[in-house]
Amino acid sequence: MSPCGRKMGEGRQQRGAPVGKRLQFPGRRDTPRGRSGSSSARTQRSLLWLLVHVWLWAASGSSAQLFNLTLSVDEGLPPDTLVGDIRAGLPAAQQQEGSGFFLSEDSDDSPLLDDFHVHPDTGIIRTARRLDRERRDHYSFVAATLLGAVVQVEIRVNDVNDHSPRFPFDSLQLDVSELSPPGTAFRLPGAHDPDAGLFSTQGYTLVQPSDPPKDPAGPFFELRYGTPGPLPSPFLPGSSSPLEPLDLVLLRRLDREEAAAHRLQIEAWDGGRPRRTGRLSVELRVLDENDNPPVFEQDEYRAAVREDAQLGAEVCRVRATDRDLGPNGFVRYSIRARQVPGAGSGGGALGDAAYFAVEELSGVVRLRRPLDREAQAWHQLVVEARDGGVEPEVATVRVSIAVLDVNDNRPAIHVLFLTEGGLACVSEGARPGDYVARVSVSDADRDWEKEDEATGELSVGLGDRSILLSLEGGEGTFALRPGGPPGVFFLCVEGPLDRESRDLYELLLVATDAGSPPLSTEETLLLRVADLNDQPPLFSQQHYKASVSEAAAPGTAVMWVSASDADEAGTEHAWLRYTLVQLSAPCNPEALPAAECGPSFAIDPESGVISTIRTLDREVQEAVELRVVARDLGEPPLSATCLVSITVDDVNDNEPIFWRQVYNATIAEHAPVGHCFLQVTASDADSGLYGFIEYSLYDGFLSYEAPQAFRIDPHDGRICVSQDIDRERDPATYDLLVKAKDGGGLSAQAFVRVDLEDVNDNHPVFNPSTYVTSISGETQPGTEIINVLATDRDSGIYGTVAYELIPGDVSSLFTIDSTTGIIYLTSPLSHLESTTLSLMVSAQDSGGLTAVINAEVTIHIFQTTLAPAEFERPKYTFLVYEDVPEDSPIGTVKAREPLNSSEPIFYRISSGDLGGKFSIHPWLGTIRTRKPLDHETQPVVVLTVQAQLGSAPACSSTEVNITVLDVNDNHPAFLRTSDEIRISQTTQPGTALYLARAEDRDSGRNGLLRYSIASPQPGVFAIDRALGVLFLNGSLGAGERRELTLILRAEDQGVPPRAALLVLTVVIEKREHSPSWTFKHLVYQVEVSESLSPTTQILQTQAHPLGPQRAASPLRYSLEPSVDSAVFGIRPYTGWIYLRRQLDYESTQTYNFRVFAWIPEDGLLQNVSTTVTVHVRDENDNSPTFLHDVLFLKVEESPVPQGVIGKITAIDMDYGRNGQLLYFLLSDGRFFKMNPNTGELINWVALDREHRGHHQMTVLVTDRGSPPRNATMVVYVSVTDINDNRPFFPQCLPGKELHVKVLEGQPVKMLVTTVFAKDPDEGNNAEVIYSVSSEDSSEHFKIDANSGEIRTTTVLSYDFRPSYRMTVIATDQGVPPLQGQAVLNIQVIPLSKGRAIVSQNIRHLVIPENLKPAKIMSLIKSPDHLQQHYNGKLHFSIVADDKNGHFEIDSSTGDLFLSKELDYETTSHYLFRVITTDHSKNLALSSTVFLSIDVEDQNDHSPSFQDEFIVISIEENVPIGTLVYVFNAKDGDGSFLNSRIQYYIESHNPGMNPFLIHPSFGTLVTVSPLDRESIPTVTLTVTASDQAVNVTDRRLRSLTAQIVILDVNDHNPTFMSFPIAHVKEDVTVGSLVHHIIAHDPDEGRNGKITYSILSGNENMAFMLDESSGLLTTTCPLDYEMKTQHILIVLALDDGTPALSSSQTLTITVLDVNDEAPVFKQHLYEASVKENQNPGEFVTRVDALDRDSGVNSKLQFEIMPGASFESFEINSDTGEVVTATMLDREVQEVFTLRVLVRDGGFPSLSSTTTILCTVEDENDHAPEFIVSSYDIEVLENQEPEVLYTVLASDMDAGNNRAVEYHIIVSTCSAQDEATFSARLETGSSYGWLWDSEISPGTESITWIGKAACQATMPRK
Repeated sequence: MSPCGRKMGEGRQQRGAPVGKRLQFPGRRDTPRGRSGSSSARTQRSLLWLLVHVWLWAASGSSAQLFNLTLSVDEGLPPDTLVGDIRAGLPAAQQQEGSGFFLSEDSDDSPLLDDFHVHPDTGIIRTARRLDRERRDHYSFVAATLLGAVVQVEIRVNDVNDHSPRFPFDSLQLDVSELSPPGTAFRLPGAHDPDAGLFSTQGYTLVQPSDPPKDPAGPFFELRYGTPGPLPSPFLPGSSSPLEPLDLVLLRRLDREEAAAHRLQIEAWDGGRPRRTGRLSVELRVLDENDNPPVFEQDEYRAAVREDAQLGAEVCRVRATDRDLGPNGFVRYSIRARQVPGAGSGGGALGDAAYFAVEELSGVVRLRRPLDREAQAWHQLVVEARDGGVEPEVATVRVSIAVLDVNDNRPAIHVLFLTEGGLACVSEGARPGDYVARVSVSDADRDWEKEDEATGELSVGLGDRSILLSLEGGEGTFALRPGGPPGVFFLCVEGPLDRESRDLYELLLVATDAGSPPLSTEETLLLRVADLNDQPPLFSQQHYKASVSEAAAPGTAVMWVSASDADEAGTEHAWLRYTLVQLSAPCNPEALPAAECGPSFAIDPESGVISTIRTLDREVQEAVELRVVARDLGEPPLSATCLVSITVDDVNDNEPIFWRQVYNATIAEHAPVGHCFLQVTASDADSGLYGFIEYSLYDGFLSYEAPQAFRIDPHDGRICVSQDIDRERDPATYDLLVKAKDGGGLSAQAFVRVDLEDVNDNHPVFNPSTYVTSISGETQPGTEIINVLATDRDSGIYGTVAYELIPGDVSSLFTIDSTTGIIYLTSPLSHLESTTLSLMVSAQDSGGLTAVINAEVTIHIFQTTLAPAEFERPKYTFLVYEDVPEDSPIGTVKAREPLNSSEPIFYRISSGDLGGKFSIHPWLGTIRTRKPLDHETQPVVVLTVQAQLGSAPACSSTEVNITVLDVNDNHPAFLRTSDEIRISQTTQPGTALYLARAEDRDSGRNGLLRYSIASPQPGVFAIDRALGVLFLNGSLGAGERRELTLILRAEDQGVPPRAALLVLTVVIEKREHSPSWTFKHLVYQVEVSESLSPTTQILQTQAHPLGPQRAASPLRYSLEPSVDSAVFGIRPYTGWIYLRRQLDYESTQTYNFRVFAWIPEDGLLQNVSTTVTVHVRDENDNSPTFLHDVLFLKVEESPVPQGVIGKITAIDMDYGRNGQLLYFLLSDGRFFKMNPNTGELINWVALDREHRGHHQMTVLVTDRGSPPRNATMVVYVSVTDINDNRPFFPQCLPGKELHVKVLEGQPVKMLVTTVFAKDPDEGNNAEVIYSVSSEDSSEHFKIDANSGEIRTTTVLSYDFRPSYRMTVIATDQGVPPLQGQAVLNIQVIPLSKGRAIVSQNIRHLVIPENLKPAKIMSLIKSPDHLQQHYNGKLHFSIVADDKNGHFEIDSSTGDLFLSKELDYETTSHYLFRVITTDHSKNLALSSTVFLSIDVEDQNDHSPSFQDEFIVISIEENVPIGTLVYVFNAKDGDGSFLNSRIQYYIESHNPGMNPFLIHPSFGTLVTVSPLDRESIPTVTLTVTASDQAVNVTDRRLRSLTAQIVILDVNDHNPTFMSFPIAHVKEDVTVGSLVHHIIAHDPDEGRNGKITYSILSGNENMAFMLDESSGLLTTTCPLDYEMKTQHILIVLALDDGTPALSSSQTLTITVLDVNDEAPVFKQHLYEASVKENQNPGEFVTRVDALDRDSGVNSKLQFEIMPGASFESFEINSDTGEVVTATMLDREVQEVFTLRVLVRDGGFPSLSSTTTILCTVEDENDHAPEFIVSSYDIEVLENQEPEVLYTVLASDMDAGNNRAVEYHIIVSTCSAQDEATFSARLETGSSYGWLWDSEISPGTESITWIGKAACQATMPRK
C-alpha cells in the first residue's frame, strides 16, 4: 500500500483498500473501451493523478478523510438499475457540496466502468448491464472529492437462484457384478451449482419411474451423501460446496438373469423457491457371473437307432441352456466315460461311450462306431453339459439308446451229404424217397432275448421256423422234406434219374428270413449223377452215306462213323470198339478174278474211320453197303449197328442245268417280308459234292452284287422278299440273275424278271402345295390362270388324279379342269374390290385317296389392262449330253401373250443357273449352253424361266428340268496305285487274298467296273471280275521266301472303255507251322446306323479250326490298334465287336481295321487275322443350318421384276436324301418367290419403294429325310430408291393451270403466290429446286429457287398487259434429274376508272387456313370516306369474275364472310373486288375495294414415315462416319418451315449411343466403333419434327429402328482348356486324354470352331475330334518309349477369312508298372578268399527297370536256398558281401539266387544267379591216411617199392600238393642209404637188404616230412 493510502486512511488497515490508480477529472468520461496502451502506461498515468491529488490536498491545508460506503445490488437486474449514491458515504455536510468525484479502480482488470455507470458530478451509480454474481460477486473502488474526501465504495452483488445444479455428465454407466453384496457403495460425481448458500446444491433424490415395477422385496438402490455445511460468508469467495461424497448404495443382491441393467435418475436440488434441479442418468449394467448351471430340457433322453445306421448319423439331440452370458452361458457337451465291467487297462469290451460321440457345440449325438444289435441291444450314455466359466458349472443327463434290429444277418445253410463217401454224388439208379443230404438253417438275427431286451417287451417267436428254405433247380427231380427239429430238412430224390439225360444237377438252396427287407442266402449244390451201364451205343446216323473218288489210293480214309455211348465218358461203359460187316457183294466174281472181288473197305476199331484197303473201280462197283457194329466194354456189353452206303464218285464232268433259262414272276408291292414267290431248279448229273448245288442271287444281269429286295434259299432255290418293296420308291421291274454252282466250281445261270403290281398305297401330293400368280383385273373369262399339279406315285387308275375346286368365297369365279388341273377364269374381275384372291384345290385318285394337303392358290389382281404372259406348259424337260460344245441348243420354251396385247414377250433365266452355264434368247426362248457341262458334278439342272410382257409390272414363270446325260469321260481310279500283301506257303487254294476296290465317277455302264489280272496270265491267282476279290487258284509249293508282282486292271464298260492299273506285290512267306485256325471270312463288312448308342454290338467275328482238333482253352480276340479301331471294342472271348463311342457319318463314313485271334497257350500272339469294314449309314440327325442367322438384302426399285436378288444357302451335314435341301418362302409371296432347289430368292413382281420400302420374309429350309428336319431364317429386303418420280405440284393437277390474280400498280417484289412441289423419292432424288420457263414473263416475275415464292420484278399495268402465262419447273437433284411443271396463269386486275367511281382502295388480309367459316370483316365501317354515305342506301357485291366460292358478302351490311375452309396447299392467295354502290343519289355512285387475302399456312400435316418399324443392318468394325441408313419422312404442309423436317434419335440401349443422325438430311452414321460382341443390336426411336415457327405447334412422328450389328470375323478362337494333360500308359486304345475347349465370341460360322493337330502327332498316337475337341488315343502308349508328347493344336473358326489360334499341349504319359526289372547279366561269377571276416565284398549285381519313379525303385534280396544265410546283399545297391567266415574245405562253391523287385503295385521281379567260388588258403597241414605203418621186408630183397604211404591235404591247388621226405630214422647211416622215399608219390624204396650186415637190428623207424611215422620190424 502506498504511503498516500495509509495517510488517507488514518492509519487504519482497511481490507481491500485501494492502491492508487487512475483519477478521473470531473467532466471527463472515460470508459474502458477508451483505454489504450500497456499496463505500464496506465500505471504512469495513475501515479500522475495521485500526485495531483496530493497536491490539491496539500494546497487546501486540510487533512484527508476516508469514508466507507457499502452497496449491494441483485444480479440479473436490467441495465440502468440504480445501485446507490457515492455521496451517501460522505458526511451530510459534504453531501450538499456539488463538487465532482475522482474515481480510482480497485485493480488492473476491474470491470467497474464496464458494469456500472458512475456519474462524475452526482456520484449516482447505475448498472451498465446485467450483473452475474457467478462471474463477479463484488466490486470496490475509491472516489475522491475535490476537497480531498475519499470514499471507499464496496458494491456487493447479491445472489439470486438463477442456476440449476449440474452434474459433470448427463449420463453415467456403471458395471456392477451380480455377486456384489448388499451395502456395496458406488461413488457418483456430485452436482455443482454456481449459486451460493441455499441456492446451491442442497440434496439428492433417486427419482422413481412413473410406473415402478411392483417388487415386494423393495428397491435395489438408495443414495447416500453428506449434509450441507454452514452458509458461506458473503465476504468469502465461492458459491457453494457439494454434498460430498455421493454414493449409490446396493440394498439387495442383483440377478443379471432377472434384470441385465438398471436405469436410474439421480436428481440434485437446490434451496431456492421454487427449487431448481439437475438430473444424472445412471445405467447400471449387471455383469454376468457364472452363477447358473446348465439345465437340460429333459430329465432323460430316449432314442432309438437302427443297427445299420451310417457312421456319423444323428441319433438324437440333447439341449441344455445356461442363463448366464458369454462364456458363462456357452454350453459344451461331452459324454462321460463309464468304466465297463470287466474291462481293465489291458483293453477288452468297449463302453457305451465308445460307440457314440456328441457334438461339443450342438449337442447332437452321433454314431461313432458300427452297432450290432446282436452283440448289444441297449446303450446308456451320460451326457454332461459344462458351461465356459472359470469355475464351470456342470449338469448331466442320461441318454438311453435302443438299437433297432435290422435284418443284417443272412441265414446260414449247412449241408451234410448222406451218400456213400459223403460225396455230392447220387446214383442214377436211386429211387424216389432216397436221402441225398441233410440241410440245416440258422439266422443270427433271430436272437429273441436281445430283441426283447431292446424293445422292453416279451414276445414269443417261432425261432428258426421263421426262415423259409426253398429249393430251386432240378426240375422236380429232388425235393426238400422237413426233418423234425426246426430248421432241419432232408434233400431227397423225388423223380427218376438218368445220368445220360443229365449228369449234373445244379441245385440252389435259398434260405430267406422274415426280416424287412428279407435277406437270403444261396447255397449252390453241384450234385453229380453216377453212371450205370444202361445205355447202348448210339450212332449219330443210322445210315451213313459217303463217296470216294475212284482214284483214291489204298488207305484213303473214306469217312468217319461215330457212335456215342451216353454212359459216363472215360469209363468202360462208354469205351467203344468198331467192327465192319460186308452186306453187298463186292463185285461179280464171274467177271473178275477172286483176288479183285475181296472186301474194299476196313474200319479202325478205335476211331471208326473207314478206309480203302485196295484200289476202287467205279465201273465195277458204284456203291457199297456196309454194316458197322459198335460195342461197349461194360458188363454186360451193349452194342448198336448202322448202315453205311459208300458211293464211288467219278470226276466232276457235268455242269448244273436249269430246267428253264428265263423265269417271269409277278408280285404285289408291299408283299410281306419272307413271302416266297418263285422256285428255280437246277440239276447236276454228277453225284456227291459235285452234284450238290448252291444257288445265289445277283441284282441285275450284269451285276455281281446281291439285291436288297430279294434273297434266295441257297439250297432249294426259292426266291423270297427280303424287305418292303414300294413300287413308287423302288424299280417297277427287277432283273435278277440266278447262279447255280456245284461243289466242283462248275456253274450255270438263269434270268428272272420280277414285275411289281401296283396297289393304291399313295395319296396324291401337290408339288408345290402353294401357288401364287398375278393377273390383270381386265382378264377375260375363259383365260387360263394357272396349272396346279398333283402327282400320285401309284400307276394305272391308282395314279390318275382328278382335281376339284373347294367351294369358297371366290371359287365361283373360276373352274378347274379335273384332268389337267388348269384353273380357268369364268367371270369378270373388274367388280372386285379385293386385290388378292385365295383358292383351295383338292386332288383325288381313282382309288378314292385324296391329297392330305390341299393346294393353296393365291391370285394377285393388278388393276391394269395388261395381263402377264402365260407359258404353254408349267414344266419343261430337256435332255443334253455332258460333252456337247458350248452354245449348243437344248430346247425352247414358249409363252402366250393375252388377246388384248401386242406387247413383245421377253424371256430370261431368273434362277437355278448358279454357274451361269445356260443362256436363253430374250425373244425366241431358246435355251443354249454357255459353259461346259459335267454330269458328275450336276446331273440335273432345274431352271426357272420368266416371261415378261413388255413393261408389265408382273411376269410369269415356268420350270425347266435339264437332265445332263453321262458320257464316259472319267477313268476308273484305284484307292491306291500299289499295295502289298503277305501270305503263307501253306495257304489253301480257294482262299481270298485281296479285295481290289476302284471307283469310277461315271454312272450306268460308264461307271460299271470289271476286274482282271493284266499280268502275269491267270495261273496261281484268279480274280472275281465283278467283286475284285483276288483268290488263290493253286498251290504255292515249297521253297524259300519270294515275291510275286501282279498287275490288276479295272475297266469300265463305257464306249470306248477306260481302265486303271494297280501293282500288287504278293510276298510268299515260309511258315514252319501253318495256322490251325482261320476266320470264316477274309473280310467282314457291316453297315451300321450312326444313331446307335455306345456299347451296341454290331458284328461277331469268329475263327474256327482248320481240322478236327479242339483247343484246350478258348480263343482270344483283339483289335489291331489304329485310328479306325479306336472307335470300336471287341469282346475278347466271343468276338463281338461293339461301339465304344457314338458314330458320326458326317465325320467318317467307313472304318477299316483288323481283328486278331489267338490261343494263349500257343504263344503266337497274332495267329490269324481278318479285315473288318464298317460302313456308317447316315441318319437324319442333322438339321439344316443357314450360313447366316439373318440376311439383309438391298435391291433397287424397278418398274420391271428384278429376278434373282439373292441366294439363301443352308448346309446339312447329312448324306443323300437326308442332306438334300428344299427351300420355301413362308411369307411375302406377292413380290417374291423361292427356287426350292437352289435357294435363289426371286423378285417376280415389280418393286416400288414409294409403295413399300421394306420387306420381311421367313424362309424355311427342310431336308428330305424321314422325318424331315427344318430350320427357318428371316430375310430383310430393303428397296433402295431410284429417281423414278417426277416432282408434282399439289396446287395444280395434271392438265390444269393455276390461276392467280394480281392487282396492277403494286410495288416491285410484291408476292404474287407461293408454289411448292412434292417428290415421293428420298434424299437428293426428292430435293426440289424451282425455276421459271417463260419466253416473255421472266422479266416481270422471279421465283425463289428454294421456297417457291413468285414475286414481281416490275410494276404491272393492266393496260400494258392484262395477263401472263408462265411455266414453273420443279427439278429434283437425282441422277438424271427429273422435272415437274405447273402452268401459272397470272391475271392483272385493273384499278377502276370512270366518273361513277367515287373511290377505291386496297385491303390486305391474312387468314389462317384452319379458320372456320365465319364473318371476317365489315366493309361498311371502314374506310372513312364511306361513313359519309352511310345514311344512304348502299349495295355490296363481289365482282362476278372474282367469285370462287370461298368468300361471300352481305349485300346490305357489307359483312364479308368465309363460307368454306381454306387450304394453303391448294390456294395460297386470293384477290377479288368488292363493289359498293350508293343508290341514294340520282346518279348511283360506286366504289371498289380490292381485297388481297393471303392464306397463312398452318401446321396441319404431321411428318410421316412409310413404316413404323424397320430392321436395318451394319457390319461391326466399320469406320467411324459410315453411312448406315437414310431416314426419309414426308410432310404435306406447303410452307417452307412447316414442311421442313428435322430428325433426332433416342437410343433404347444403356450407355453411349454409337450412332448420330443428321438433323436435316436424316442420314444415320456411326460415331463410335461398333462391336457386335458387346452390343449385338441397337434400338433407336427416330423422330421427325417439322419446323413450325411456333414451337408448340410443331408436329412430329416417330418410328422404331432396330439396327442389327452384323458379325465380322474379328476374334481369334481363344483356348479355355489347360495346356497340360496326363494319361496313364496302360489306358485302352480310344480312351479320352483331354478335352480341348476354345471359345470364339463371334457368332454363326464365324464362331464355329474346328480342331486339328498341327504337329507332334507324327506317329498318329492321338486322334482329335474336330467338332467336340475330344482327344483320344489311337494306339497303346508306352512310357518307356516316350514319356511326353507335345502337340500343337489348332483351333480354326469357319469365318471368311478364317482365324485361328494354336496351343502347345503337353501330354505327359504317366508310368505304370508294366516293365519288370532286368539284370544286366544272367549269371554273375565271383570269388572270395576263405577265412575272411564277415562283410567281405563278393560282387555287385545291377538291374535295369525302364519304368520311372517308384516303379523303377529296385530292391534286391537273396532268395532262400542252400547256404543263402552265409551272404548278405545291400537291398539298395545290390552289393553282395559275406555274412560269415567261409571255409573252402567245407564248401567251395556257392550258388545264390538274387531277386530284384521294383516298387510298383503290384510289384514285378526277376532273378539272376551268382556263382561264388571260395579261394583256397594254405590253412590245412597234410595228414597221413594211416598214422603208422608196419612193413615187413625180406632180406636180400632186390631194390623195389616196398610200400606206398599216402597223405592228404584239404587245401586246394599247390596248397594241397604233398612232398614226402624221410626226416627222422632210428637206423644207421648205412640203413638210411638203404631206403629212400619218392617225393611225389610217397613210395618207399628198399635197396638190397641183408640182415647180417646190421646184426641186432630188429627194426628201423623213420619219420616222413608229413609227420608220418613208420616202424619196420626186422626179419
